[in-house]
Amino acid sequence: MATTLLGTATPASAADSSSPCTLGYTLGDTAFQVPGFHTEDQNRLQDIELTATVHIPRHVTRGVHPLVMLLHGMWETCADRVAEKDVAAAEADMNRPDATQQEKDRDAVIIRSAAAKLQAWPCASRTPPLPSYRGYDYLGTVLADQGFVVVSVSANGINAGELGNPPYDARMALLNKHLAMWQQFVTNGTGELAGKLPEELRGHVDMNNVGLLGHSRGGQGVMWQAADAHRDRRPAGVTVKAIVPLAPAFNDGVGGEDFNQNVRVTDIPFMTVMGACDYAVGLAGRNYADIAEGRNTAPITELTLHGANHNFFNTQWSPAGGQVAASDDIDTPDPRAPHRSGPGRCYTSDKTHQDQRQLGEQEQRGLAGFYISAFFQRYLNGNTELEPVLTGEAAVPGVDVTYLAPQS
Repeated sequence: MATTLLGTATPASAADSSSPCTLGYTLGDTAFQVPGFHTEDQNRLQDIELTATVHIPRHVTRGVHPLVMLLHGMWETCADRVAEKDVAAAEADMNRPDATQQEKDRDAVIIRSAAAKLQAWPCASRTPPLPSYRGYDYLGTVLADQGFVVVSVSANGINAGELGNPPYDARMALLNKHLAMWQQFVTNGTGELAGKLPEELRGHVDMNNVGLLGHSRGGQGVMWQAADAHRDRRPAGVTVKAIVPLAPAFNDGVGGEDFNQNVRVTDIPFMTVMGACDYAVGLAGRNYADIAEGRNTAPITELTLHGANHNFFNTQWSPAGGQVAASDDIDTPDPRAPHRSGPGRCYTSDKTHQDQRQLGEQEQRGLAGFYISAFFQRYLNGNTELEPVLTGEAAVPGVDVTYLAPQS
């Protein structure tokens, strides 16, 4: 398939542009499978797409640039607005005080049927995929403006497959596949990305200076990929030097030390970013520093952003984007305790239940982007100018920082 252009540049001229540009590539919705990762019914291997958006810096041919790869988390896969309305209507009917059991059973069938359409892969004919991977374009733009080549990977096929630990092996395999394709292309211009990316990128992307960022279950995915235990599964000619788990999940699929080994990173700097008002995964990201502390030979930073939720880190998942299934996770009903004291407020999702001002969508992304840029500048470019904000020596209002120095 030909390169899909998302900006105004052509593939031939994109690399010579005087401003950052955005383009995309796809090898198809069923281009990839991972041994051991199945559909929910376990009868066959799950099909996964090889699709990504690429943000290219201005004048990319002037020097060699780090690559940052982004991975989204678990979400609906197909933008079926009819199915979304069916779910909403059935849920409202089911929750009527006078709803009979027969009506509730009928509504449950409707919800299951509609949910299957929203979580299918590939999507039904004339139903567009829900592009969660485009939800980080704001980060791609910021980082490309600072000289990074940014690749945001689509993982809808993984979200449509089985649950448990196999999806994390699949996320690792998907990241490694894209990294290997990039390594082959930028090194010698061959492989599956030949003809799908500008030729001028060859020799100007440093695959031994790579950063990873994953959001939600994608956050656990990048830690799985970079774990000490998985060193031998990394692509040849690729070196990951910095990792950002963004509002990451920590799903203990196996339990105890067996699970910890799959996500323990001790030799690569990482920065966990969490929202104090995250009502999807809470502060689960703290576990990554906990299981590495005392063993880490690389620095670890933990950030907690006051008033930040889970979904606003992805524009496709946020209400202002108008996408199917978009929501503010703080509004998720919880019979145990309210999530907010009033409009524009939120209670923290930890046991303290503090009342905070909720950050707006743009405000939350701007704050996260500042820290993410500073982190990748420090550990991919060696720029120490903003290191004090990463260690907590320089305070930023509304941000709690915990820093673990490398162990000797």
